[in-house]
Amino acid sequence: MNSRSATRSLAFGSRLIEYRLHTGSRKRLRIAVSPDLTVDVYAPAGSTEEEIRKKVAGKARWIAKKLDHLQSFHPLPVPKQYTSGETIVYLGRQYRLKVETGVETPAKLIGRYLIVQTRNPKHRSKVKTAVDSWYRTRAQDLLHRYLATCYEVASRHGVQKPLLSVRMMKRRWGSCTPKGRITLNTRLVQVPVHCIEYVIMHELCHLKEANHSKAFYSLLTRCLPDWRARKEALDRFMLV
Repeated sequence: MNSRSATRSLAFGSRLIEYRLHTGSRKRLRIAVSPDLTVDVYAPAGSTEEEIRKKVAGKARWIAKKLDHLQSFHPLPVPKQYTSGETIVYLGRQYRLKVETGVETPAKLIGRYLIVQTRNPKHRSKVKTAVDSWYRTRAQDLLHRYLATCYEVASRHGVQKPLLSVRMMKRRWGSCTPKGRITLNTRLVQVPVHCIEYVIMHELCHLKEANHSKAFYSLLTRCLPDWRARKEALDRFMLV
């Protein structure tokens, strides 16, 4: 898919909001505010600058509020070094990474430790690969299982049965397409189960209600009455 990007800015009161504008072959405009406090606007290729600016201006208050919320989590966690003693998070619980010298085998969760064996413990990329592979394996099993559970509820409200893809994503916990495919971030297995269920139900509801309209939130409330509390809990887990 061909796309173009450029930097733009918008005044909101005394505040200047900078954003990266990306145009490409998409149907709707989307705004993403990331933990690193960058704002990305994705717009259909045929949109004019004036159309895009009006839509971004209409969301300026939401963008500012989101930036302020994310700012409260700064400074962001230091990037992992993949050495023994570091914290590994799984289903909202903290475990310790233990890197041992030995024949390379798949990582194993034993007690409070995620154990990685490698011939050279100082070779961090090897350790990272083992940890990422462990997360992917767990995600494939857990996310398919929780999708089936959530769909039992969503199906009662006319939501179509989706196809599921699981992969690493940098900026989103989940996404969906008009054709009925849901994509979930492998790193979702780091957050508690009730947060996983919120993300899945959110995407399931989008299969019936594409936008964040009143109809969408009404459907989400019927499917998951306590979604607000779950979302608030999810927001404490930074996707970095």
